[in-house]
Amino acid sequence: MAFYDQKYIENPMFTDWVFRPNPMLDRHWEKYLLNHPEEEAQIVELKSRLLELNYSDETLLPEEKIEIAEHVIDRIEYEGENQKRRTIILSFMKYAAVAVIFAVIGGLVVYLKSGNNDSVYKQMAGQIVQIPSVGKGPVLITASGENLDLKKTSSSVDYTQTGTVVLNNDSVLKTVTEDSKAMNQLIIPYGNQSKLTLADNTVVWLNAGSRLVYPTAFSGKTREVLLFGEAYFEVAKNAEKPFIVKTSDIQIKVLGTHFNVSAYAEDKVIQTVLQEGSVELSKNDAGIFSERIVMKPNQMASFSKTTSETALSNVDASYYILWTKGLLSFDEVDFDRILKKVERFYNISVDFSEPTFRAIRISGKLDLKGTREEVLEYLEKVSSTKIKKLNENQYIVNK
Repeated sequence: MAFYDQKYIENPMFTDWVFRPNPMLDRHWEKYLLNHPEEEAQIVELKSRLLELNYSDETLLPEEKIEIAEHVIDRIEYEGENQKRRTIILSFMKYAAVAVIFAVIGGLVVYLKSGNNDSVYKQMAGQIVQIPSVGKGPVLITASGENLDLKKTSSSVDYTQTGTVVLNNDSVLKTVTEDSKAMNQLIIPYGNQSKLTLADNTVVWLNAGSRLVYPTAFSGKTREVLLFGEAYFEVAKNAEKPFIVKTSDIQIKVLGTHFNVSAYAEDKVIQTVLQEGSVELSKNDAGIFSERIVMKPNQMASFSKTTSETALSNVDASYYILWTKGLLSFDEVDFDRILKKVERFYNISVDFSEPTFRAIRISGKLDLKGTREEVLEYLEKVSSTKIKKLNENQYIVNK
């Protein structure tokens, strides 16, 4: 059964037929069923389950449709075997954390192999492998290779113009190296956040599960940083030296502006939201004639890692940066997407007993400075579900 199901969900004609049917697709699948009657029961059941989700097609990217279908398949295969399914979920989550680590490492390797990267980024490859992006607390890896535990879950790091590094507003670390190209890393595990002031006075808020690679000081014609995860940037203006944020797939070029980038390795979409100013997006290794997208304030650019295409939409940018203040605001947003943010913030894992629960649309505002129990209790109320605790860090959504 799994073999056929995987074949269906990887076929764009099948997901389009389910979510956006037309006469041509209807004829194609009618003919297919006539030629493969032994598969009819599986196809009809899978399509019926997907239609129960009642998603709006305009809100779904192709890879999201596939992900939804995979969740439905899981439910079909393990329905009636709750205890067995729980064991599988818990085992999967244990290995998923390792998979995320290797996804980050793999993304960096792809990035470092591209021809447009400075050698200083390549020097960081060894440290990336040695220090995973999940752990007990924030870690600063200095240019000299020293690993420093920042201790606080909401930490701060400031590179001053006098050549010192200040940790958490009260501890002067050291005089920075004279090598202005020396690279640093700030690693923020799940359940943590940090504020970073770069040597040019650019301020960066790093969200949970993120990593930023950056130089001790900016020299040359550009100011470049490398991001894995989510960060909000307030870029110091410098018309002579553009600021460039590079991710595993795209880069964002600015002179001075405020914007948010969400580029987690495990996510299939990279989101850039512009609050003020202007930014230019392009794919890594983009040639002179490649597409470059210039964004306006209150626009979101969603880059699909699967199709390498970017979709622009109008949004309220303020919603996407409230996390820097420990808040989440949402208006008719899928329950699944809200819970992903909550998972990262509290370093927990939440699964769904029914795939349909993922599609519940909810509105409200969360104060993440509260306890996880308070936040989950609020989410239960607005979603009309029950969130059951399985163990210290594992939860499941039920009715």
